[in-house]
Amino acid sequence: MTQDSILGPTVPLRGMCLLTPERARRGFRLNTFLTGMRAPAQRAAFVADPERCMADFGLNEQERTMVRERDYSALLDYGASNVAIGKASGALGVTLLERGAKCRNQSVEDFLAERKAANKGQPWEF
Repeated sequence: MTQDSILGPTVPLRGMCLLTPERARRGFRLNTFLTGMRAPAQRAAFVADPERCMADFGLNEQERTMVRERDYSALLDYGASNVAIGKASGALGVTLLERGAKCRNQSVEDFLAERKAANKGQPWEF
């Protein structure tokens, strides 16, 4: 059995960000903020007044802009974890599919069609 038959083909991933010590340090506060959205009180505070919530948490202007604009590619490049962004999805008002589509500058329908075509014939085809 080959690695490709177990894990799928190795393909270059557009926009992939390597986690470096610098990114980890830079993204720590942002990741803490985003994962904190699991708490109902923080989610409610963010939904009620995002600017105040971000200011109270100490996010800098660059971090606030990325959150405001839902710029997921910039968040990842900055050091935010994909998992942390996922934890905040409810408060940010976005699904995983919408986030993926936005990162690729596509509609959800086009994103799904492209993913289905790319997975055709693979064990994980959907």
